[in-house]
Amino acid sequence: MSTRPRTPAPATPAPGKLPLPELLEMKRRGEKIVVVTAYDAPSGRLADEAGVDLILVGDTAGMVMHGHPSTVPVSMEEMIFMTRWVTRGARRPIVIGDLPFGSYQVSDEEAVRNAIRFVKEGGADVVKLEGAGPMLPRVRAIVEAGVPVMGHVGLTPQTATALGGFKAQGRTAEKARRLEEGALALEAAGCFAVVLEAVPAPVAARVTASLRVPTIGIGAGADCDGQVLVWHDLLGFTESTPRVRRYAEIGDEIRQALERFVDDVHTGRFPEEQHTYAMPTDELAALEQRS
Repeated sequence: MSTRPRTPAPATPAPGKLPLPELLEMKRRGEKIVVVTAYDAPSGRLADEAGVDLILVGDTAGMVMHGHPSTVPVSMEEMIFMTRWVTRGARRPIVIGDLPFGSYQVSDEEAVRNAIRFVKEGGADVVKLEGAGPMLPRVRAIVEAGVPVMGHVGLTPQTATALGGFKAQGRTAEKARRLEEGALALEAAGCFAVVLEAVPAPVAARVTASLRVPTIGIGAGADCDGQVLVWHDLLGFTESTPRVRRYAEIGDEIRQALERFVDDVHTGRFPEEQHTYAMPTDELAALEQRS
């Protein structure tokens, strides 16, 4: 039986937890790293049981769970709330708290404060933030405070408007060079890994070869050290997109099950006798006598 605490606690590795330095060894060995998003205890448990290495409690929840058109409206309180759920289900995977928009951009102090909240209140092991450049001091401050940081370059959803929308980044030689420089700067600032999102495969391969720390790709080709997919995309809850592989069509299954339920209730096929609770005959008779 796992001895990992069921409630949020500081990010001291618990028995059975994947050690963070092991990610460097996995890169060295050429062993691929598997990452998936999750937003509640059941999905955290299932990801753990399937052998996932890292779980990202992503601000993508704003789009795939909360119904927002972007990740921007998601709050720290919502992120911490969901992270608590995931850490109750996941044991071995490293759990990443995704710092939402506005929680780290203002100052180093606020970035550190919110990163610590993820660890103390949410039970996260590490945090992730988007961007390089102006965000490099934030990374250094958080790392110096004792919280490991995952970087993120390429398509950064929190600032997608400034990038011209949700589209690939680094598609010219100059932009590719800047992207690589940003990834190298994040490594130098102390990031233990860097997400490459919507980056042309040759650029991602070049960045991966340049970095000592692992790269985690999403729409960035097979040469990244690991891959991440959003839970709802992977399982088919969302509309199909051409560059996301779907491993199931759970959305269709759920819809069909609900349609059968609606029909069974309307036609009287549900509930049947086995779906109800019985009452002792003498008690029923006594109840009817009192009526």
